[in-house]
Amino acid sequence: MKSPRTQIFASGEYESRIRKVREGMEINGLDVLVIHSPENIYYLSGYQTPGYYWYQALVLPLNSEAIFIAPPHEAALIPELSWVEDSRVYPDTSDWAQVTGEILKELGLTRSAIGLETKSRFLTVDFYQSIQSLLPDSQLNDGSGIVESCRLIKSASEIEYMREAAEVSSRGMKAGIKAVIEGASELEVAAAVHSELDMAGSEYTGLPAFITSGERSHLVHATWSPKLIDSGDLVFMEIPGSVNRYHAAQSRSVFVGEQTQKLIEANRVATEALETAKASMKQGVAASSVFKAGSSVINEANIGYKQGRRIAYGIGTAFPPGWDEGDIFSINIDEPRPLLAGMCFHLITTMRVPGLGAIGCSDTVLVTDEGVETLTNQIKPGVQY
Repeated sequence: MKSPRTQIFASGEYESRIRKVREGMEINGLDVLVIHSPENIYYLSGYQTPGYYWYQALVLPLNSEAIFIAPPHEAALIPELSWVEDSRVYPDTSDWAQVTGEILKELGLTRSAIGLETKSRFLTVDFYQSIQSLLPDSQLNDGSGIVESCRLIKSASEIEYMREAAEVSSRGMKAGIKAVIEGASELEVAAAVHSELDMAGSEYTGLPAFITSGERSHLVHATWSPKLIDSGDLVFMEIPGSVNRYHAAQSRSVFVGEQTQKLIEANRVATEALETAKASMKQGVAASSVFKAGSSVINEANIGYKQGRRIAYGIGTAFPPGWDEGDIFSINIDEPRPLLAGMCFHLITTMRVPGLGAIGCSDTVLVTDEGVETLTNQIKPGVQY
């Protein structure tokens, strides 16, 4: 294993990850795993690029060295970021299924069990069918979830990057809160947030910051606009930070104007639900129990809003189009798996209340043996005034 010029994790950590993935491959009867997901490639090799709209793959045999496939315009990134010594660079006009198939033939895997990440958005139907045609005597099996299961529990180094991402997120949130005044535009708030995120050291994030006000705050996953902030508006902000591709996020709202009783009560419910969910979280507790604890606070309140979806999703390594690991683990009513120490979640009790807007309330938390540690801990949850 050759150390890259820019090394995000120690060689021993990469070796441990590869070993665990190969254990998963053995359990699933795979001779090789062909990895296309940017997060999984990064996790195992250190390689990253925003240019993953072009073909890239990490071929990980059970009993021989990994091979990385990339187009020529990304070639310089391989020795810069990755420990993988056998890299194959092909013209960007290549038939990538043909390229991958030839490498698998070279490895003597024409009659083997080949694992493909069939649940990955980066594995196309065309590629799958082409590999099937090129290697008719092989078995194409689903290798999805093998790498993801290893990513579930964060190492000490990963947790440190997430702490840094939480610090970055908090700095962005503080700048956004400060920028909210009557007559300012959402654009001006966004400019303040992004300026601080950049200066704090954030990389590009898997999703943009979400910044909306007034009626627009009811729009889930809407971004900033030229709208001016009026008296009586709730300004909703969901602000991510990213350090070495590890993410943390938090939501807060700022109210402009005189508080109403409805606002005060809704804010109380959202913050109580968040803290109740946190209090229920620790190693060994079923995810569904956490969902019930947090959602019951909201559902039993008379505020015109009910919790109808997951209350948290895993968070960690991410590339656009998302910042979450919810496909690996989410906390919802029908998730029986227990929480384990080292898991990280974006825990959300944000409510969109008719006549008010979005009461932003979320934090990134780390599960421990005894409970949770709130990583985004610099700004109290709930509405700011």
